[in-house]
Parts: sequence; C-alpha cells; structure tokens
Amino acid sequence: MQKWWLVSIILVNYNGKQFNQACIESLLAQTYQNFEIIFVDNASSDWSLEEVEKIFHDKIIEWIIRIVPAWFNAWFAEGNNIWHRNASKTSEFVCLLNNDTTVPSDWLIKLIQAINNDDHLGWVASIILDRWYEDSIKNTVFNDKKIFISTYLWETALSSIPKDQFQRNIAYTSWLSGCCFLYKKNILSKPFPTSYFAYGEDVFLSFLILKKWYKLAYVLDSFVSHFWSWSFGKKPSFFKLFHGTKNQIVNFLIFYSPITYLRLLPLFLFKELSHLLLNSPILRLKAKLFARFRVIKNYREILTLRKYIKHECKVTEKYFLAQLSYKLTDDLYYNPASRYFSRAIKIVNFLFFTYSRILLLPSRK
Repeated sequence: MQKWWLVSIILVNYNGKQFNQACIESLLAQTYQNFEIIFVDNASSDWSLEEVEKIFHDKIIEWIIRIVPAWFNAWFAEGNNIWHRNASKTSEFVCLLNNDTTVPSDWLIKLIQAINNDDHLGWVASIILDRWYEDSIKNTVFNDKKIFISTYLWETALSSIPKDQFQRNIAYTSWLSGCCFLYKKNILSKPFPTSYFAYGEDVFLSFLILKKWYKLAYVLDSFVSHFWSWSFGKKPSFFKLFHGTKNQIVNFLIFYSPITYLRLLPLFLFKELSHLLLNSPILRLKAKLFARFRVIKNYREILTLRKYIKHECKVTEKYFLAQLSYKLTDDLYYNPASRYFSRAIKIVNFLFFTYSRILLLPSRK
C-alpha cells in the first residue's frame, strides 16, 4: 500500500507574475496529493503575490498553499531557508522548485518513489528541460546514456550512466541543479548559508550531502520544464559574475583540505584566466576582483563554514574526490557547435587528466 508522506514544496517568487499561475496549477494537478506549497514572496513589485492570493484563494484557505511574505528581497538562498521557519513539522520531504517551471502530473510521485527505494539516497532531482536547450539535454541523457556531474572546479562534465542504473531510471551524480530537487528533511536543518545569496548554492548543497555520506541522483523519468536564466538574464552581468565567482571561491576554501587546495590551485587559476577570454573580459575581471575582496572580508564566516563541513563530514577526501570529474568542462551551453572550441576543450581536458594522474587525484570517469 502506498504511504503518502507529506512534502513541503518551496516556491520563491520575485516578480514572477507571468510564471506563478502555470507553475502552481501544474503542482495542484499532481497524482501525488499529500503536499503543501509554501509560496515565499521576496517583496515583489509586480503584484504577483496579490495575483496568487486572488487566483488560489480557496487553496490558501484550505492551507494547501501557504503564503510567506518576506517583506524584503531575501534572494534565492535565504528565500529558500525561510521554509525552515514555516514548513509543517510533520513533513518528511522538502522540495525546492523554481517558480519559472511547470511539471507533469507524475513528476512528484516519481521523485518520492525513487528516494524511498534507496535508504542511502538523500537527494533526488528531475531532468531539467530548459526551453533553449531542451533537445540537447534530452539527447545527452537518453541517447548517449550520460548524465551531468560536477568537476573539481564546479563546472559540469558528462559521465556515462551504468546499465543497471539506466534500467532503474536513476543516475547517481555529484551535482544536482538548484532549479528542482527533493531531499529528506531530517538530513538538513536548512538548505543554504545565507551569504551565498544566489549562484553556487546548489554546489554547496551537493557537496555537503556527499560529505554526509548520502547519494545524489537524477530520476530519469521525472521531468521539469524550465525557463532557463529568466530571473537574471542569459547575458553576463556584474551581479551574476560577482556572486558566481564569490561562491565558487568559498566552495573551494571550505570543502577541500589545505593539501588538496594547493594541488588544485593551478587548475583553479587556469579556469579563472580562461574565463577572461570569453565575452565581456573587463566586466569579468571587475567582478572577480570584487568577489575576492568580499571573500577576504567574510573570512570569519568561511572559517565557520569549514568547521561546520568538518563536523558533518562522514567520508574521506579520497572518496569525495572520486565522485568528481578531473575535466575542466563538457558544458554544452558554451559553444557546442564550434569545432575549434570542441578541440580546445578536449586538449585542456587531456592536460587536466594528466595533471590529476601525476598528483594521484582520484576522479570519476
């Protein structure tokens, strides 16, 4: 008999008026019905909160939808942390979902079934079909039987899915996107450090759960349709580059031991310099410099996070590194159509592989 665990679904909204109705209606159409929607509004100015209150008035009265006005823009990280103060105490699972998404009716039940079939599985996510990259992601997963994992430096690389996992519609990974994921509530007190603000917080959570000796997995028959980069735009901006760089540096400092930090430092510096060769180099350089100043300013918090990670860690660093890829990237979003770009990435990845083998750094193929 199916047990209906209570799921707290967190939607963080900031001026998402054009997306909220479709997202919530797709949630209300789920075949798995034991859930609550916690709608956190980050002080929106487009009347999106009022529209949700009007359209879904009956569901709010029934407490299926709970409105949490933040009164200020808490951004992504703290906006999701607010669930800790407002989610039902009886919920077994927490699901963080971007409000610029829609989901099919069997989306939630497939996530629940997958996470309950493996006691060691702490966090699962759906395959994300980004509106601008839908075909490439579908083909990557289903035709080539590959999945995205994290590299040493938090870029995305491709890894083959073992046959037994593919047959079970699941793929273990070392990184799950913050766009949509579900985890067991009892393994985390809150999702993110508040200072992460936006970008890189899903890497923090992925690495933390790996360090706690849980598994991460994509559920291959559960899908989310996503308007990629709608919130902050697709083009580089100081906001995106600053917070992305800052959080990458923080992740680098808190998850690796000093020895591993020194071994990976040349690769990290190469990655940083290579990014300056992309578009908007002056903007990137400015953002990277300001990010480093912010990291230095927040050194006390970084030391606190290091202590927290060390306290929570249940695995060796060798085991942790073996879940990651030695590559710089296999990211399909940069310029997959360029023959010269593809050749350059292959050369760099070979150099990274050689370097990692010389220093005896374990990695996932």
